[in-house]
Amino acid sequence: TDNIRIDQTAIERKVADYRYTLLSYEYQKLMVQQRLDTSITDEEISEYYAANQENFMLRQNIFRGKYIKVNQQAPKKNDIRRWIKSSRPQDLEALREYAFQFADNYSLEDSTWLQFDDVLRNSPFSTITNKIQFLRNTRYAEETDSLYLYLLKIDEYKISDERSPLEFVREDIRNIILNKRKVELAKNLLLGSFSLP
Repeated sequence: TDNIRIDQTAIERKVADYRYTLLSYEYQKLMVQQRLDTSITDEEISEYYAANQENFMLRQNIFRGKYIKVNQQAPKKNDIRRWIKSSRPQDLEALREYAFQFADNYSLEDSTWLQFDDVLRNSPFSTITNKIQFLRNTRYAEETDSLYLYLLKIDEYKISDERSPLEFVREDIRNIILNKRKVELAKNLLLGSFSLP
């Protein structure tokens, strides 16, 4: 061990190099943050979607509709059956108020695409063996277990390997466009006159 010598100068040079690299990276990150245009229009999103549709194939079944889980002892079960099937705004409002007060779990935004497995996890619907056939043949379904009543209304569905609806991937596309801008901006900063202040 007496023959081991540490080259202090080499270590100091490496520390200085690392410090400069770290400062450069932080400066570049700050410049990107300051110059990045984060406004993305619906038109840009639609254009990207149209040009890259093959990249937006579904990997899961999705649906638009309503779902509610209530205790078997909850009141007005016949009302919620009527409300969940209705398209009248006042019935949807009544269902929302009811769900807020009594439901253990619910999803009532029928304009939003939802992942079938995620919404219906921990319910009797999760045991359906052929989910694609279920989606194709079902518009309304009820299930029960020892404690709960589960109501499901399906307005529209898409199955895995179909093209994702634009609404379902809108936020993903927004992030892709934003990341492409970041990469382009960082590349331009590196190619340009890049120096630390």
